[in-house]
Amino acid sequence: MNAEKILSNLVAFRTESSEAMDYPECAEYIAHILRKIDFDVEIVDGGDGKTAKPNILAQKITSRKNETILYAAHFDVVPPGDGWQTNPWETVKRDGKIFGRGCSDDKAAIAILAQALHEQKPTVNIKALFTCDEEIGGADGLGFVTRERKEWLHDIDLAWIADAGTDMIGIGASGVLGGSIIVHGKDGHAGYPHRADNAVHKLIELASALRKYEAISEAKRSRASAPPESPHSNVWGRFNITILSAGTKTNVIPEQAEAGFDLRFLPEENKEDAIAEFDRFFKRTVEILDIDAQYSIVYGHEGYLQPMSPTIERFGDRVMDALGKKIPYGAELGGNDGPFLFDMEIPTICFAPIESDSRFHMANEFIRIDTLDKMSAVVCEVFCNWEKIGE
Repeated sequence: MNAEKILSNLVAFRTESSEAMDYPECAEYIAHILRKIDFDVEIVDGGDGKTAKPNILAQKITSRKNETILYAAHFDVVPPGDGWQTNPWETVKRDGKIFGRGCSDDKAAIAILAQALHEQKPTVNIKALFTCDEEIGGADGLGFVTRERKEWLHDIDLAWIADAGTDMIGIGASGVLGGSIIVHGKDGHAGYPHRADNAVHKLIELASALRKYEAISEAKRSRASAPPESPHSNVWGRFNITILSAGTKTNVIPEQAEAGFDLRFLPEENKEDAIAEFDRFFKRTVEILDIDAQYSIVYGHEGYLQPMSPTIERFGDRVMDALGKKIPYGAELGGNDGPFLFDMEIPTICFAPIESDSRFHMANEFIRIDTLDKMSAVVCEVFCNWEKIGE
């Protein structure tokens, strides 16, 4: 069970959550790998019957008396985008790194579990949950499992979200809202602009005004520490315009222009409150600018902030023992599937192989080969030496 080989096979599946192309094939491959390390495996579909949304539920029960730790990761990825120096769907090794879409976020976490538990004897019960759609909110992924298969999760003592960084033990994550803005104007011939009302010009004006919301978001502070090397000591709010789209020809004034935005709210903030605050700002802004525009929330989920507990500290001790160094606790700047489990009152933490420079969500994403091995050691230490924690 070699993590590099498994990761190469996983990257070859095109599992963009926006397309769901190779979801079934990828899920079957993951199930095959898990069965080879003696997990009992089940695949459940969170889809609507038109598009398959498979999720893998697996378990290895050592003793009904032992504690149970859930290891959760996702196999969907963001679209590759432009700027790749290699084929994003084929892994390439260079300078101690493996390049490919999903190498760090989040397919490495799946490969690491397989390598770590090959021919090892866990001292805890393990449940593994590998889901789809995390990158678009997780409603048909881990959200589906927590809605429809609650009984499978009833005995979890600790949920480990393997979708995070290596520089911090995550006890929380930011909330996420992804939205779309549509601006309306009047189309026309570019030679006769006085007869048209350019939606692009209106969108530029609106986008500039919306940048004021960046400052409003950034002024907020969480109780939770931010990851190391962050510009603020505690997690802060963030707002970004991330997509612009308009027009069909250079000589045609468009009647409609669109923008996409990403809003990250504090781990302890409520999603509905975050939406309401943005809603007030947006409506006031378009009224002042006298622009015909609407926005919609495309996806989103709550953040969470896990209180410290003896179980969380035991996990942290085990991670630090495996790596031989102190690691701080804090909350992730990104979002993850943790809120689904946290809402079930399951203690939830995150720690995973996504390093700060690994270009996740960007072209030329990679993972270091030695990170695969270090994280395999962490997984083995947690699952195979759990009873030593606290001694």
